[in-house]
Amino acid sequence: MLGRWLALVCAELALDAAVVAPLVPAVLDRVRDVAHDVVRPGAPLTAFLVGLAAGRAAGAEGGGAGDEGAAVRVRLAQVDALVAAWAADFAP
Repeated sequence: MLGRWLALVCAELALDAAVVAPLVPAVLDRVRDVAHDVVRPGAPLTAFLVGLAAGRAAGAEGGGAGDEGAAVRVRLAQVDALVAAWAADFAP
């Protein structure tokens, strides 16, 4: 079901599903971490911000589809570090 939904959304938004598919597990992992370790409403907003920042970076660098995936991975790593720091600073 998720694969069908993502294929439909990718087609509608003119995104390469082959670029999106390998990123799905990492995106879901980061969103889960934000929801559980920071604040639940921050999870979808963080996913949106990662996409926005990655799109901006890939566009600024003039890269292709491979660069978009790399830009997402970089932003997910940044979020991962933020979640870890948040947990260290604000853990009960």
